[in-house]
Amino acid sequence: MTSTLKTTFAAVFGILYWLSGLTMILSALVPALAEPAGQFMIPADPAAGFVLCVVGTVFLFAYRRLTAGTAGGQAYLYVAMGLSLIFGIVALLSMLAVGADLILFGDGEPWDPAQVLIPMVWLALLPAIGLYAWGREFVGNITGT
Repeated sequence: MTSTLKTTFAAVFGILYWLSGLTMILSALVPALAEPAGQFMIPADPAAGFVLCVVGTVFLFAYRRLTAGTAGGQAYLYVAMGLSLIFGIVALLSMLAVGADLILFGDGEPWDPAQVLIPMVWLALLPAIGLYAWGREFVGNITGT
């Protein structure tokens, strides 16, 4: 049986990812929502919102499998944490590339270091720690060590 901590982790992050993703999509579709969402550093970006919804869906599938006790629940959780980490790193590198372009060439869109704190980056922090802590157990189960 899986631990309650992993089940709670999957549920909380599934909901957080879905809420952030839907907020990003809706703020892009409804311009009146862009300003209030921007106060919480949530940009109006429908593509990134869709990515957050996909990662949130994988977390929620992990929650469903973990609560039911069926096989594959932990695998869904590790895949969701891996996706979270990968997309968080890509978003961080994208923002740093915009900053480097501005510093090196002096042109491009204005850049504020606070733009790095988008949901795709800060939501990836705890799953990265979880993947580090629980990932060794998962790899050990696969390799049989």
